[in-house]
Amino acid sequence: MRLGTVKQFDKGSSYGFIEDDQNHKSYFVFYTAIKEEGYKRLEVGQRVEFQLAQGKNGLQCVNVYLA
Repeated sequence: MRLGTVKQFDKGSSYGFIEDDQNHKSYFVFYTAIKEEGYKRLEVGQRVEFQLAQGKNGLQCVNVYLA
């Protein structure tokens, strides 16, 4: 698992970006990748653990958990 910080999350559109601690690149995240119970959303500045997988437009975050 990688560690990162939520840089942006649009609650209306349910997507955003997470900055990877390892390489400081930002990766797309969609709300379906969040593995928490209840209403799934992220807040700017939250620390998360995640994996990367190939999506339609490049690497994106999957299996996102609050750190």
